Amino acid sequence: MNWGSAGAGGFRAAMSEQCPKILIVGDWDADGIIASAEMVYANEVAKAFPIKGNKCPTELRPASPRTMSEAFKGGCWDYVIILDIPFTQEVEASLDQLTASGCRPKIYYFDHHKITIEKSTYIEGKYSAVTFIGLSPTSVLVKVFLESIGVKLTPRLKDLVSSAAVLEGGGWLSRNNRSATEGMVKLAASISKAINQSKDPELWRKYVQWASSVLPFEVSVVPSARDYENLVSKGLEVSERSDKEIKEVATGLAMTAKAVGFLKLVDARGKWNKSGASALASALYKITRGTVALLVSKSDDTELLIIRSGHGEAMRIAEELFKQGVIEDLGGHENIASGRVRKGISDKELEDAIRKASLAAFRFSGQ
Repeated sequence: MNWGSAGAGGFRAAMSEQCPKILIVGDWDADGIIASAEMVYANEVAKAFPIKGNKCPTELRPASPRTMSEAFKGGCWDYVIILDIPFTQEVEASLDQLTASGCRPKIYYFDHHKITIEKSTYIEGKYSAVTFIGLSPTSVLVKVFLESIGVKLTPRLKDLVSSAAVLEGGGWLSRNNRSATEGMVKLAASISKAINQSKDPELWRKYVQWASSVLPFEVSVVPSARDYENLVSKGLEVSERSDKEIKEVATGLAMTAKAVGFLKLVDARGKWNKSGASALASALYKITRGTVALLVSKSDDTELLIIRSGHGEAMRIAEELFKQGVIEDLGGHENIASGRVRKGISDKELEDAIRKASLAAFRFSGQ
């Protein structure tokens, strides 16, 4: 049927009135991208979630806890699906602002961060939300949920979920399912690094759409498939450049590491103001072969402390610092945790707090 320009516009307007408005907000990293792709597939292909038989497109927006308020700007939705974003004070404030504006969406919250797990009952009570939480990576939690309602994921999505489990290093899938190939794990890691380097929302959306696509890898005669292949190649190229830069910077910074308690403190303020601070902390951990606390400054003059360990010390140290009131908006996992340094804390106060926190954490672990 030929609608003509006016007719097509009228048709789209009519459809927009009938369609429920669905917003997917996912983290920037591989786990968030893959989880978002699973939800796009469940809605737009399987037509099974968040409502059955839905034929309406989803709106995709990437976010971190600090930028959640930006993701909620300029709209009101019937359904909001939050994926792989820890429930920090900033996220709570953003949700409060959304509901205060009169928007009352049905909220689904999928996450594996410790703070969200601990706050799940609170989230459900305050926002009438439904939470799906657990220790496995968020994309694994989404996979288990979707399979429970009869959604069969594509082989590509299954492989990507397995890869995310390997990258995240936790949960039953990484222990019991070794189906992820080295190439797919590298691809997932490359996508994550490319996005973290660029922080480009449109590029993030393209990766989500690629991951949710039913087109096989080998299809190259279709223009969209060629676009996807170019997208993957770009991710690999950016990843290689990023790895090289991070390794070079980490090698230099490792020489400045200062022993504070049972860890090494690296002050990178003024030396690293890009994305990828977590990757830098991991590189420092490998070089120093011990628990590392990395201090970086952001463009808005806030300071972040990122702790990287190998046996669960990172989160215990971060929790001790949070209890002392030294850091705010605690997030992360057992072996990589982060928080925003509270305004007004001097360098000496921070070092003293880190020393006490590391002693308490290592005493707890019996090391």
